[in-house]
Amino acid sequence: MNSNRPTWQLVGSPRRTRRRGFLASILVLGGASVALGCGPPPAKAPNPTRALDERRAIEVIIRGFRAEGDRPIRGREVELESGVKIKIDVGAAEKLYGVAYITDNDRRAMGAGLPQRDASMGDALQLVRGMGDNRDARILILHDTSYTYDDQVGTTHESTTITAENMLARDVRDFVLRAHSDRWP
Repeated sequence: MNSNRPTWQLVGSPRRTRRRGFLASILVLGGASVALGCGPPPAKAPNPTRALDERRAIEVIIRGFRAEGDRPIRGREVELESGVKIKIDVGAAEKLYGVAYITDNDRRAMGAGLPQRDASMGDALQLVRGMGDNRDARILILHDTSYTYDDQVGTTHESTTITAENMLARDVRDFVLRAHSDRWP
């Protein structure tokens, strides 16, 4: 052996060392790219939703009145304290209480006269009273935007029509039960 030879040449040739360095850098870069690709998926946008159709909502409301023993009747107009007239979509026969299902068209027609929901009340039901001859009338205001569903099919649903209809039926039932327990005229 030649003792004058540097020791690094005994381990490997410069060509072999460069090749190992190149392979090592490829492995590091490849590992980094895999690590970056394994993060959480991008946030998914919520499914587009639509409100229950007024015709279908009225059917659900009528069913809710019948389920609690009231005879439902079709709407009439009642003047509110704000001076605007509101159409009761479903009322109880021989009683002064009813439900108004408010759509975009109703909101545009009533404008600022439509009573606003009190945000501090959370998801409590919104009741308004009539004026004049109808001052004892109690009207449950249900906004269509509270009863929405998506059009997705299969398992990609976030909220179904059944869920929206059940929420509407529950709110109507709670209103009618309160009317009965408080003996509203």
